[in-house]
Amino acid sequence: MTELNLTISELARRIGGQVVGDGGGVISGIAPLSSAGGSDVSFLADERHSARLVDTQAVAVIVGADRPSTEIPLICVDNVMSAVVAVLEMSAGPGDFPQPGVHPTAVVAEDAAIADGAAVGPGAVVGSMAKIAAGAVLCANVTVGADAEIGEETILYPGTVVISGCRIGRRCRIGPNAVIGSSGFGYYFAEGRHNRIPHIGTVEIGDEVDIGACSCVDRGKFGATRIGDGTKIDNFVQVAHNVRIGRGCVLAGQVGIAGSVVLGDYTAFGGRSGVSDNITVGTGVKVAGGSVIFKDVPDGAEVAGYPAIQALKQLRAWKIISKLPELREKVRQLEKRLAALESADH
Repeated sequence: MTELNLTISELARRIGGQVVGDGGGVISGIAPLSSAGGSDVSFLADERHSARLVDTQAVAVIVGADRPSTEIPLICVDNVMSAVVAVLEMSAGPGDFPQPGVHPTAVVAEDAAIADGAAVGPGAVVGSMAKIAAGAVLCANVTVGADAEIGEETILYPGTVVISGCRIGRRCRIGPNAVIGSSGFGYYFAEGRHNRIPHIGTVEIGDEVDIGACSCVDRGKFGATRIGDGTKIDNFVQVAHNVRIGRGCVLAGQVGIAGSVVLGDYTAFGGRSGVSDNITVGTGVKVAGGSVIFKDVPDGAEVAGYPAIQALKQLRAWKIISKLPELREKVRQLEKRLAALESADH
């Protein structure tokens, strides 16, 4: 982490904000309101947390248009989270990345194309006919297979594997030990055993896609597994063969997407949720954590549960389930009363 060493006024200029109060205080870092020290800038992204301003030790606070009443110097911006990201980027520094060029311990095929400004780190392997674009970074022990392509300014973190023929777009971030292009989980049963089905397709990843550590994107059986521009995938996520994921989707940790699933643009999956094979999930769908989808979902739906159904219906069902012991006891009492009435009639 890099110390900022900026006055409040200087930081405001860099993030496009305006200072309310004394702009002379010096900022060294950024922290939440609850843990900020006397040289940290903090932020108020939600007005409901304004009460925390009373106890914060922050030297200044980044706020939106509805600035709170406080004696703490404020930096007013149009979008609080955009400003916070800008400060975090300043604080992050250059990162622990290899320098442009090919490290002496890297193994690069003679016919691979490494553009000027690309960095190939220690122990990295680049296969025949692979293309590494300008500004791309291959960290330590990355493997890029034959005929694979890595776009401009894309970073492959340590241990990442991109298998032959896969394409990754520009400004992507592929986390440590992620695997792009492994064979899909495809077998057929004959002669008393499971027989492997070759997967001869590839993977095509758009621009500005982030894929977390230890996640896997399988290659297509035929054609390509595709991930659209701007999609963000967390750690330990499985994307199976021939899946098509749209633009701007979000998949949280441990999500599983089975083979040949289609996800529309801007779908969002909560942690540990999943979808069965050959399902289409529409644009803008939101899937609650831990849910599993077994049938097509229309655009804009919100679903939850196992199997996943309309979220409001599932919430009502969960409320009923929590009351089942009381309902069971009421039914037992009613049964006793009914039995007593029937006995009296006889």
